[in-house]
Parts: sequence; C-alpha cells; structure tokens
Amino acid sequence: MEANVEQVMSIWGKICGPGLEEASRALSRMTGLSFTMEDKAVNEVEWKELLDKYDARPASELYAVNLKATGLISARIILLFTPENSRRLVSTMMGEEVGLPLDEVSLSALAEIGNVVGTAFLNVFANVFGQVFEPTVPEVSQGQGSSVFPMFAVHQKVLVTEALFRVTGETLTGEILIAPVKKGDE
Repeated sequence: MEANVEQVMSIWGKICGPGLEEASRALSRMTGLSFTMEDKAVNEVEWKELLDKYDARPASELYAVNLKATGLISARIILLFTPENSRRLVSTMMGEEVGLPLDEVSLSALAEIGNVVGTAFLNVFANVFGQVFEPTVPEVSQGQGSSVFPMFAVHQKVLVTEALFRVTGETLTGEILIAPVKKGDE
C-alpha cells in the first residue's frame, strides 16, 4: 500500500510538538541534564525556497546532522545549527568548552544529539501511524549555505520546525527539517 505523502506530511506537522517533547525527555535521560525543546514555528516549504533562504544569508556556515528513515514512507530528518549554537550545545552536553571548528569528538557528540532527536521524532511518528520507522546512523556535514543539504527535486515539500533548545541555562535555536524521499532520490 502506497502512503499518501501529503497526508503524512500534514500529520507530521501537527505532531512536531510531541516529537520535541519526546526528544527533550530522551536527551535529558541520555545526559542527566535538564533539556527542553519547543517549536517556535512549523512550516511546509518547497525545497528550492529553503535552499534560496540559506544561500541568501551572509556568512551562512552551518552544521547539519542528517539521518534517513524508512517506514510508512522514506524520509530524511536534518538538524541545522549555526557554528556558535553547535558549539554551545556540544559544550553544555559535554560539560566543557569546545572550540570551533568542532573537532572529531565534538562532531560525534553533535551526531549523537541528532540521533536522539531524530529517533525521538520517529518514535512519536511510529506511535501515531502504527508503523515502525528505522533510522540510519546520522552524518554530520559542515559548509556554507545549501552545500550541507542532500539534493531533492526543487518542488519537493519540506517540513521546517524552528526549535528552541534549552539546557542548563543555555537557550539556543536550531531547525529540524523533515523531507519525504521519493524512490530514486535516496
């Protein structure tokens, strides 16, 4: 049975809040720190619009944590952070200051944050849809603008959640992208 991608995206948009709550609990359990996450906004945009937005930003260096998921539909979950927000998040999680660019250990910590957040979202989605979603190992990339993104068709719809991350006195922002992947785009 072929899933209706538009319907799935619509439902995903409505359950981003519970996904962030589950991610907060999972990060708190993993680290022993007090994590909370909340959505500032959830929007569905075309892939080209998103690429143009990031390419238009001056000094638009980003860290992206990218994981694939298969289940009812195939999708990618991508967490995006500025270098400074990546550094602050990893420093807080590791309990020590880290520098930029992030070294191998810091990149591994950022990947684990992406893994926990992405898997928490997938668990909420699995409960709602009654389907298992299997994640891949997350990959971290760093670069300017849209160079950190996988390629999709320009008219591909992407769900963008602007998220606030709060952990032990630190508040920072990031974005969580959810994009269905069509066969052949993987």
